[in-house]
Amino acid sequence: MQDLNNKFEQKQIEDLNYKSDQEQLEAVKSNGYAIQYIKNPSETVKLAAVKQNWGAIKHITNPSEEMQLEAVKQYRFAVVYIKNPTEAVKLAAQSK
Repeated sequence: MQDLNNKFEQKQIEDLNYKSDQEQLEAVKSNGYAIQYIKNPSETVKLAAVKQNWGAIKHITNPSEEMQLEAVKQYRFAVVYIKNPTEAVKLAAQSK
């Protein structure tokens, strides 16, 4: 039974790439870590993922400053997971 559940979950994850932007958005609003299974997510989907869970930043290549700030706002040590954080992000992490 466990194997069947894993296959079902894997299928749901694979299907995220074929979903509309709106459906991807709903998925990351439910679980920010779902971002790691979406190829080429929109900026809106990426930001929603980080807003849902700062840890999603770990799965986003070249996050925008807005995404970086959102992650640091939730958890100041998120800055450690951001390659080349902007000065504003570094300052936000220090001042938290």
